[in-house]
Amino acid sequence: MKKIIKIYMCCHKGYDYVPRPAVPIQCGSALRPESSKVLSDIGERGDISAKNLWYCELTAHYYAWKNVAADYYGFCHYRRFFAYADNFKKPYIVCGKLTAAYERFLFGENELKKAVEEYDVIIPRCENMGLTTAEHYSVSSGHSEKDLKSFIDILSDISPRFSESAHEYLHQNSQYFCNMFIMEKKCFDEYCGVLFSALEEFDRKGTHAYRTNGYLGEIFTGIYITYLKKSGFRIKEILRLDTECGFKKRLLYKLFPPESRRRFALKKLIRRLGQ
Repeated sequence: MKKIIKIYMCCHKGYDYVPRPAVPIQCGSALRPESSKVLSDIGERGDISAKNLWYCELTAHYYAWKNVAADYYGFCHYRRFFAYADNFKKPYIVCGKLTAAYERFLFGENELKKAVEEYDVIIPRCENMGLTTAEHYSVSSGHSEKDLKSFIDILSDISPRFSESAHEYLHQNSQYFCNMFIMEKKCFDEYCGVLFSALEEFDRKGTHAYRTNGYLGEIFTGIYITYLKKSGFRIKEILRLDTECGFKKRLLYKLFPPESRRRFALKKLIRRLGQ
């Protein structure tokens, strides 16, 4: 039986490229109706579009969870795409404009159809940050160690089965970023049910800085992947291609390559200065 695969490209501004078979979805349509020229994240069966300033691309995840029937659900960004090259060692690639030299890395329809036959989850590769997940979160701009602890406490209370995976993920160095993945329905339903229940309780405890819920979503994605691996699910890690990167990011990528000793040293220096 042919599988129904829904891939959404999360947007909040204009874009130049849509990878097949993705559908652009406007995140935060309730806040920016004038720019909703593509699929809206407002749905008849429920949405959190108005919370986009806090939830970021998770408003698209919620929309798909509540309003879309599919066998697989996937999410990329308007400038971050799934890519593929088994012999490429770095976890991601950066570029300015998406030229033919980089377009050849894109994860296409044929690769997607083959992957969903073999795997339960396809996700961009994790990145060794040289710091534990908890340490890296606490020193990253816009992040709060207090928020992380509160979220993990809530997660452990409402879904104790994730406690072991949460502890394991937070105390090792490899992280999953960007809230990007392709998941089969059973996993996606569980992921959303647990994540949005935990974030709803997190919101009840007070006000938080913009984007906080999106950052915590990234943390939960890593915890959930850790849980799935321990449970025997089939996980495929692929490249991520970051486009429209400015000169500063491309220079950082060249001088301090991902997972290099130079980048580890830089991260540890930032951590010491932040203490």
